[in-house]
Amino acid sequence: MQSIEELQKLTKEELLYLWRKLPGRQPPPARTDRLLRELAYRMQEAELGRLDKNTTVSLRRHMTEFEKSLQNQKTAAPELKAAPKITLETGSVLTRDWEGKRITVQVTGPRQFACEGETYKSLSALARKITGQHLSGPLFFGLKENHHG
Repeated sequence: MQSIEELQKLTKEELLYLWRKLPGRQPPPARTDRLLRELAYRMQEAELGRLDKNTTVSLRRHMTEFEKSLQNQKTAAPELKAAPKITLETGSVLTRDWEGKRITVQVTGPRQFACEGETYKSLSALARKITGQHLSGPLFFGLKENHHG
């Protein structure tokens, strides 16, 4: 079979021809983009193998939840579990490279952080001092992930 990049250059008729050569299912509905995605998936599946049972079950469960939300006129994503809260112990050291400079922060107590001889009450105050912008200190120092795309 061809590469995914080559598939993107084919006409709808050529894609349907390739699909009909595959064992199993009838082609998906007439949308070319869906046909292309399905063929690309089948190519990857042939090359890399099928998804394991746990992944398949998980995907089906999520799709069922999503379909129910569509039926209820809700398009919200499934709820994400909150990340576990990170507790910084006294004596912990955080490092971050910023604009070519290594920044080292020592946790000196609860809500106390020392950096370059100065003490700060929060990582956000320290991040603001370093960057000149108001932003999340835990995010700046890599203690939590940015989930805002």
